[in-house]
Amino acid sequence: MATNTVPEIRSLVPVLAAAFVSSCAFANDTMLTLAAGGLAPLKSTQVAMESEDLEISVHRVSVTYRFGNRTDHDIDATVGFPLPPIHGGDLNFTPIRLPSKDPVNFVNFKVTVDGAPVKTEVDVRALFKDRDVTARLRSFGLSASVVTVQNGKSLARLTPAQRAALKKGELIDCEEGSTAECYATWESRIQYHWAQRFPAGRTVTVQHTYEPVVGGSYIVGSMDGKSNISPFCGDASGLAAIAGFKKRHPRKNDDEQVLWENRINYILTTANNWSGPIGTFRLSIATDSPEDLVFTCFPGLKRAAPTRYQLERSGFRPDREFDVLILTSKKLE
Repeated sequence: MATNTVPEIRSLVPVLAAAFVSSCAFANDTMLTLAAGGLAPLKSTQVAMESEDLEISVHRVSVTYRFGNRTDHDIDATVGFPLPPIHGGDLNFTPIRLPSKDPVNFVNFKVTVDGAPVKTEVDVRALFKDRDVTARLRSFGLSASVVTVQNGKSLARLTPAQRAALKKGELIDCEEGSTAECYATWESRIQYHWAQRFPAGRTVTVQHTYEPVVGGSYIVGSMDGKSNISPFCGDASGLAAIAGFKKRHPRKNDDEQVLWENRINYILTTANNWSGPIGTFRLSIATDSPEDLVFTCFPGLKRAAPTRYQLERSGFRPDREFDVLILTSKKLE
């Protein structure tokens, strides 16, 4: 566990599922967290990831890769970036902050190769109970993106017969006695991809950025924060740091919010789809204030500056995803 007073984050067994549930009694106010992650080759694993530099904050995730082709021939591969899956029920019933109004690229994903912007293609699929229902939805004039469906209110424009057919297939659910208040029950999976050539004997630099879907709840004056930080390996020193923050920033009453949760999930294990381990892996966590408190079960993260935590590994094969909790004094807008 690490806070702004502890130099090293201790390694314990992570509780990854905690990213999707409330860590305190205020479940209805918990913002949903969606996990995104790294690039994955769709056709070739003959290319090695020489290095990965990952920078994470509540506002932006930036990743710089250096891929090396040490063979004697060029390698053409399709490289993909999957956006975090998003479920219609979560979108309808759970508070969620999507960084962009774009119903497909809702995390503002951008990519460059050797400094030049890349034109990507996008594949949008809809899944329900592990079945691909994309074609079925399109036959009703519906997008596979639940964000598009909700924002465009396309379910309200269905005919009674269409609504009945979709309800029978469990692809939508509607309030009793209402013809308009329906929501999608499928999951959207969106992946950006592009054709990438890795020239023989050369290194290619790929950088991508996106805005994470940050979730979390909050800590009020009457809470010690134990249930908030425990899933992220927070211990007694973390509780002391929270108590110290509350003492420095007293509230008028015990029901007033003191600290806001910012949970960020990053999928690391896609790196194992490339050839061999990551040559050099560097991780940096940036906070907005020196008083922000950082917790994670990921081993080896150390405080390098008042608002920055870092780690570096060589020959790295990730066996888990990266989850971090950043407690801040201001709510993320």
